Parts: sequence; structure tokens; C-alpha cells
Amino acid sequence: MVFTDAKISAEDLDRCFRNVINRTLNCVSVDTDTSTSDTAIIIASGKAGAVELVAFEDALDAVLLSLTKQVARDGEGAETLIEVCVDAARDYAQAKTVAKSIVNSPLVKTAIHGADPNWGRVAMAIGKCHDYNDINQDNVVIRFGTQEVYPHQVDDSGLQALSAYMKGDEVRIHVSLNTGTQSATVWGCDLTDGYVRINADYTT
Repeated sequence: MVFTDAKISAEDLDRCFRNVINRTLNCVSVDTDTSTSDTAIIIASGKAGAVELVAFEDALDAVLLSLTKQVARDGEGAETLIEVCVDAARDYAQAKTVAKSIVNSPLVKTAIHGADPNWGRVAMAIGKCHDYNDINQDNVVIRFGTQEVYPHQVDDSGLQALSAYMKGDEVRIHVSLNTGTQSATVWGCDLTDGYVRINADYTT
């Protein structure tokens, strides 16, 4: 729930909130499952007076982005925040679909947990997006952090550096599809034995 003192019409508030939600909270995934109680609400008191809509939406975006990352970091058993950015896509839908496929992949999640820069698992997650047959794996570029791992592959010392990077509390995967100009970013977390314990021991 978000509160603001901005004076803003219900229509403008709804539009701004939906825009921001669609690129923040609707772009987070811990384990692909959602709750029947998942809800996002914004309330405006109007006490602070009128606002410039672009500036308001930018400020709202900053708040919701912070909350989105907190949701991912707070996933059951999570130790690493994963950010997946897909760019050079045909359209936003393609970029988001591919990014979600990567961040939701158990094999990618466990590779991140094990600090294993296994680009093949990322390629697999891209390849299983069957609705997008215009994605040519030969044109795809995959990076962990800023280091390209496909098609240009790194040597042993580079792999050691990447593994050290992936032992941090945040890992970024960057994929260029080279099918267009659109991009999307999503957030998730690694898959750990803590996740299994928490959900195996939990009872209603």
C-alpha cells in the first residue's frame, strides 16, 4: 500500500499507478506462484496540492522499484537478488516474456545460487519461448554483469572472476535478442535449500 499527499485526479492516479506497477511489481517473481491476496493499492490525500504528472510518476516509480527489489530479496530462503534485462527485442511483450522465462528458470536460479556462470541455462530459458520464432540464437548476446559469455566465451581466469561476482548479493543477467529495439527488466531471486525447507515445513 502506497500513500501520497499529492492532489491528483482519480483517473490520473490510476493511470500513473498502473503504468508503474506494470514495470515494477508485475515484473517480480520469486517462484512463479502468486497469492490470492497479492494486492497493490495507492491512496492520495490531496493535502500537498497539485503535482506535475511526469515528476509524480517518476517519483512513484522510484518507490515501487525499491519495493519490488525488496520483495525479490525477501523471497523464501533467498540469498541473491537476480535482475534480468532483455533488450533489442521486437516489442515489450517479447522482452518481458524472455526475461520472465530466465528469472523463473529453476536451472538458472540454482546456477546463480552456486555462483556458476552457466550461460547454457540462460540460452535454454530463451529457447523455450516458443511463441517467438524470430529469435535466432546465433544473434543473441548473453552477459553476466558486464561480461559477455555468449557468443564470446571467457577463459578460465574470466570464469573465476565471474564466479566471484556471482557470489555477491546481486547478480545481473543482460540479454540482447537483436530482433528489435524494445527492452524489459524483471527481478527475482536464487533458489536455495532454504526455500525447500521453508515450504516443506510450512503448514496451514
